Amino acid sequence: MRRLLRELEGAVRSRRRMLPEDSSDVLERIGALGLVDSLNGLIDSHNHASAQKSGYSSQVEAMLGAVQEVVIVFDADRVVEYANRSAEKLFRGGQSIHGLRLEGVFRSLTLLELLDAAAKVDRTEPTQIRIEQGNETLWFEASCAKVTGLEPADSQSTLLVLHDITQLKALEVMRREFVANVSHELRTPLTIIKGFAETLIDDEATINPKARLRFTSKILNNAERLHVLVEDLLTISRLESRPDQIEPVDQPLRPLLDEVAENYRARMNSETQAIVVSVEEGIDSLPFDRYRIHQVLDNFIENVFRYAPEFKRIQLEATLDSDSGHVRCAVVDDGPGIPAKDLPHLFERFYRVDKGRSRETGGTGLGLSIVKHIVQLHGGSVLAESKLGEGTRMSFTLPRG
Repeated sequence: MRRLLRELEGAVRSRRRMLPEDSSDVLERIGALGLVDSLNGLIDSHNHASAQKSGYSSQVEAMLGAVQEVVIVFDADRVVEYANRSAEKLFRGGQSIHGLRLEGVFRSLTLLELLDAAAKVDRTEPTQIRIEQGNETLWFEASCAKVTGLEPADSQSTLLVLHDITQLKALEVMRREFVANVSHELRTPLTIIKGFAETLIDDEATINPKARLRFTSKILNNAERLHVLVEDLLTISRLESRPDQIEPVDQPLRPLLDEVAENYRARMNSETQAIVVSVEEGIDSLPFDRYRIHQVLDNFIENVFRYAPEFKRIQLEATLDSDSGHVRCAVVDDGPGIPAKDLPHLFERFYRVDKGRSRETGGTGLGLSIVKHIVQLHGGSVLAESKLGEGTRMSFTLPRG
């Protein structure tokens, strides 16, 4: 536009020198009425178009900056021409990646293969790629498409969009592991039931009464184990799919702790074992589902009876948690304790510290996972603390409302 104006100005001046001096007024009138108006109109149109283009570009950039997907535009040499905030935050901690080559931004063999394919077609099919970012493995669904209409007109740019599916991949792994674990847990009792049932049928005429009783007892015990496992699986499914399974009611905590303690006193040796309750002053009523929290406490105490049967003292306590302001409930025993390497995994599904002993005592490996679900639905958290030879403290928090 400026060059055009300079050329027009030069042309007017050269024509002016060719005209008689007395014609200057006429020329000025013609310029004022014609050329100036035309130029002003052209300038206004150009400014309006530029403003519209600038406003549209700003809107597009704002929208791309707000999306969660990684959006990158790069040229034929794979040099980044544009990257939205998600891309810069993910790969450079918020710093600009404009002008960098894609190979320097992230390293991934599958991504390089996708970029090679994108150079030959207008659009690629969505492809799952893995990118190593520090010590973390990230998964994305990636797709590329040619971008047209950019300046200069003969340039070739490509749009790369990465949709983060890292969490979906993690859930997929968890699902596969869960199915494998469930299959394994179901296979053992089913195999035992099938084996003893076949023996009873095949040797029906020769089997003695004692062996028959032993075999039928094995069948009954493993059928009960299957029943407990299925019930635990159903409980987890209900808690995950229907959070409304929890019905908190504002009520005091002390009566529940006293009731739980009383239920277990009959199973203890009154001369060598004891269970006591302690509630810190200032803890009055708080909202919780009585049935579900009773279930949590039962699970903790049953584990003490199952894995630390020689305990001398169990303490049920409720204290004010100084960090969160919640109420922390705990079951503390003086049993043999749990190895430190096992503590972070206790609330995982099917995790067992002593796998052989757990199956012998009827554990399904799902109890503490159910506990974690119940507490989280209350808005609290779970914690396992232990030292070998000194005992274990299993606790959870409940919001005060």
